[in-house]
Amino acid sequence: MSSQDTDHQVSKIQAYFELTKPGITRMIVLTAAAGYYLAIDKHFEEFFSSGYLIIHFLLAMVGTMLTSAGSCVLNNVMELDYDKSMKRTAKRALPSGILTQKTAFLFGMMLCFFGALILFVWINAMTAILSVITIVSYVLLYTPLKRKTKLSLYAGALPGALPALGGWTAYTNSIDLPGLLLFGVLLFWQIPHFLALAWIYRVDYEQAGFKMHTEGGESTAQYISFLSIAYALIGSIVALLLWKYAALGFVYGMGVIALSLFFIYACISFLQHKDGKSAKLQLYASYAYLSGIFLLVFVNKQL
Repeated sequence: MSSQDTDHQVSKIQAYFELTKPGITRMIVLTAAAGYYLAIDKHFEEFFSSGYLIIHFLLAMVGTMLTSAGSCVLNNVMELDYDKSMKRTAKRALPSGILTQKTAFLFGMMLCFFGALILFVWINAMTAILSVITIVSYVLLYTPLKRKTKLSLYAGALPGALPALGGWTAYTNSIDLPGLLLFGVLLFWQIPHFLALAWIYRVDYEQAGFKMHTEGGESTAQYISFLSIAYALIGSIVALLLWKYAALGFVYGMGVIALSLFFIYACISFLQHKDGKSAKLQLYASYAYLSGIFLLVFVNKQL
């Protein structure tokens, strides 16, 4: 095989990998891991001494990873024509022609099928059902709605938050208040996160015909700023309720208060300035907020 053929194979493998949107998939697996970890009712020594539990956790994460990756691939398939029209996405695997739409569709379906199958056979039916709802809501609800209504923002928050609940049900096989609260944290976090992202890339989104709450000038910026502040506040309250009703300690509570204040401050800054710099601050604050909450869950869980 010539070096040119080898390079071609490498580029195709990379293209398949990029179709899975690894950044999104990595975040989804992290949220599921947080849900699973929050549900564990055993000490570290007990958990790590149990080969069954370790394998069970790994299978839950693999199933979640595959369903998330498959959903992202199918999202790419459905948005091929729109990705061609945006500078930010024009060089992706499908718009650039590295992979065909049919090949990508089969790849995405295969990932979704095997991911859901792993969850159904080796985890439990409830978690598998949640994964199917995640796939359907992301691919068949959120993706087409983005070009029809601004309400797609809220439809997109559902598949982004369900994996956290799926992580909880993977261990407990039941839907309980702490799992629902973690789901709520993810649900409300996504609104200011997406709004900041939509404002930063509003020109690209408008060219592709996406309805993202960003059409217009200063009045639109003010509107999405108020939305961001409201959802950041609600999400912060839910995160504090998680402190009350889940097995989390004092460090978690104090950390959530600090993270929430920073996140809300960033949203208020965007309201004041309504520019790209403040929108990026809101976006980065959203990452810091969610990453911080996950870190606090992992380091300050109580039994």
